[in-house]
Amino acid sequence: MAKTFSDGIFSGKVALVTGAAGGIGAGIAQAFADLGAHVVMQDIDEDAVTRRAETLRPDGQEIIALGGDLSVEGAADAVFDRAIEVHGRIDFLVNNAGRSWGVTTDSITADRTRELMELNFNSVLWLSKRFIAEATRRGEGGSIIQVSSTAGITGFQRRAVYCASKFGVIGLTKVLALDHARDNIRVNAILPHVVETDMFRTVASAADKANWAAAIPMGRFAQVEDVAGLAMFLCSPAAAYLTGGLYPVDGGAMAGAFGES
Repeated sequence: MAKTFSDGIFSGKVALVTGAAGGIGAGIAQAFADLGAHVVMQDIDEDAVTRRAETLRPDGQEIIALGGDLSVEGAADAVFDRAIEVHGRIDFLVNNAGRSWGVTTDSITADRTRELMELNFNSVLWLSKRFIAEATRRGEGGSIIQVSSTAGITGFQRRAVYCASKFGVIGLTKVLALDHARDNIRVNAILPHVVETDMFRTVASAADKANWAAAIPMGRFAQVEDVAGLAMFLCSPAAAYLTGGLYPVDGGAMAGAFGES
């Protein structure tokens, strides 16, 4: 990430980042570590997140990795308990874990819907609830970043359940921001569009990439650093008056129709 924030701005603070084995979550965890925070990295793939944690190069702070499948009821509480057990506090919560799948309406099933909603919405709710209770108890405030999606403010074909889960996160963000503004707990949502992660590079065809990029006014996909930089800003003192906000990381894609008529 380009040099934007002062080194050590988050010194002594603790960040919990879910879905941190790769992609956006790993980038956000790295950014927190670079700025002096202790980081708790969670992912369903414990081996992968452990390896990723070992690649961070903290200067005196602690980086730990936790496994756990957040689509399983009760897993969110277990992750939060472990993070508190290690550090005694959490100052920043980044709810990044999630997944998506495309499905036609007639193929939507109860089991897959339940799994997706448990991960994409319920785990966000339960971790946010625990964070707010802990931050209120300490009386020092804190910041929650919900990683939603541009699918949280507009529809995408064959993504009915995914969009519903991400729309739900947007509503949750706004209500928690209202309910806890006077507790100095800020709650904001980041809405990535197409982010050029390692997984994206692997699964997207050249034709798909060309078509999607053509519809983005800035003409390129987001990089992980674009998302991580926004997360750092929203957790920083510079954003002390910002709560309940929705911040697309989309190169202008949500601004309106784009391209030749």
